[in-house]
Amino acid sequence: MIMKSCPNCSRENGGEAEQCEGCGTKFEGERGSPKFGDPMPMPHKWQFWLGAWCLVAIATLVIHPAYILAVPFFPVGLLDWLPHGEEKAIEGWMIGAWVVGWMIYVFLSMAMFAAKRTGIFFIIYVIFCVLLVLNVVGCQRVMQAASGIH
Repeated sequence: MIMKSCPNCSRENGGEAEQCEGCGTKFEGERGSPKFGDPMPMPHKWQFWLGAWCLVAIATLVIHPAYILAVPFFPVGLLDWLPHGEEKAIEGWMIGAWVVGWMIYVFLSMAMFAAKRTGIFFIIYVIFCVLLVLNVVGCQRVMQAASGIH
């Protein structure tokens, strides 16, 4: 049988007890890891979202600080993963395809903030983060290819 020890008087209580049988101290709810169906608090959503973007900025600065100037065209890095990706990304940059990439990030962000449950939030968040990683790597490859154009 699972027992709860009272933090106030150290008395052992039954596992289902809501308060200590000895001194009456109420037991706080269990603080285990969040479950799939638990509500996801808005401040936590903001922390994860901002954290992902901060990591992108840090990675970009570490790879090549000057690449930070290309931030408006960031989503073009996703095109690098297509066949003949570097060419497609450079063409996409010239025709404004990067706008579609930003729309994908806006859509995913809106879906994350609209998610009411932790599990749904993290499914969308993982997709968001995978795209960010692919984008950072793709941008690096595109910038290297573009620097070779004379």
